[in-house]
Amino acid sequence: NTLPVLYDELERCQKSLEGYLEQKRAIFPRFYFVSNAAILIILSQGSDPLQMQPYYEKVFDSVNQVEHDKSDKGKILAIKNISGSDEERVKLAKVCLASGSIEVWLGKLVIEMQKTLKALCETAAAQCAEMSLGDFVDANCAQFALLGIQFNWTAQCQEALEKSKQNKAIVQDTNRQQLVVLQELSSWCLNDLKTKMNRRKIETLVTIHVHQRDVFEDLARLHRSRKGGLDAGDFEWLKQARFYWRPDAKDDHGPSACVVAVCDVEFTYSFEYLGCKERLVITPLTDRCYITLSQALGMHLGGAPAGPAGTGKTETVKDLGRALGVFVVVTNCTDQQRYTDMAKIFKGLCQGGLWGCFDEFNRIELPVLSVVAQQVLAITNAKRVGAKSFSFPGDPQVIGLIQNVGYFITMNPGYAG
Repeated sequence: NTLPVLYDELERCQKSLEGYLEQKRAIFPRFYFVSNAAILIILSQGSDPLQMQPYYEKVFDSVNQVEHDKSDKGKILAIKNISGSDEERVKLAKVCLASGSIEVWLGKLVIEMQKTLKALCETAAAQCAEMSLGDFVDANCAQFALLGIQFNWTAQCQEALEKSKQNKAIVQDTNRQQLVVLQELSSWCLNDLKTKMNRRKIETLVTIHVHQRDVFEDLARLHRSRKGGLDAGDFEWLKQARFYWRPDAKDDHGPSACVVAVCDVEFTYSFEYLGCKERLVITPLTDRCYITLSQALGMHLGGAPAGPAGTGKTETVKDLGRALGVFVVVTNCTDQQRYTDMAKIFKGLCQGGLWGCFDEFNRIELPVLSVVAQQVLAITNAKRVGAKSFSFPGDPQVIGLIQNVGYFITMNPGYAG
């Protein structure tokens, strides 16, 4: 007789716990991607900010640790990306106070991180045109050294194409200029760069700039073959990822914005700290994927790269996310996945304005898929009308919606795991 009673009590406890954790997750949406057990450990140690150190990587893309003030552990001074014995440190523009409920101050830390990165981006946008290449790369963290080189490349190419009618030689001069930049970047790889992290930073710049040089070389060739009939409005130029700092635009953190344009779709850079990460070598197929995925996002839809295992479907989505400064949450789908698990992830993505990539999506069972389709439709409809909040299927509460949210699935049709 006691067993059913105990089971009922256990169910009630489980339900209460879910309700409690749901409240915490609603305040700090990134908790939706953390297991119940891990959240309970984090919440139980909430009064001591130092105990949070091992868990930052669960809720941030590349923040492995934060730096606390030595005299007052309630003050967070900087964020760190650690790789082996190397680390990259980014000092916060304003000290973040780690006091009160942990989910509240973590939310403040996310906003402070984004504001700091926006300020660094503004500095990089101003410096990249004025400083020498070597000084500029040394002065900035990996994320903004790369962004600065992309700003420069976009500005130079745009100017060359706009003035190509008046100045016949400008396209060839710009082409030579890009080659000089690439030669300087690649020559650094032969030097002693002190740390592995610094070498990765330089190699990433080379990887991206090789593609940028190739793109402009193709444009210059096209310009010659058309006898000067190429300008800045040509699709061959517009289809590339173009990076601009726009002082007259605005984003979530106030006036001025970093804008990334692909074809006719413009994205506002999201300022997630990405640390010192390697980037994909961009092939013609990668380029086509970027165009397709960005068009899908422009129409408030999702992307679905399909293909054999190990061809880089997920990596392509992650790399596009890195180009736009977005935190991409990757979920490996299994036949054990329930619609409630999917609902948690979707709620986290919507309220955090993040991207979700669902790997091996075809493993999910049909009954679950039918509910997931309703969930995706609800988000898509809310995005189309530009809603700030919407009612999520099966949830009594109205949940917030940040328009940056994106969802992607990767499928391997001939293979079910």
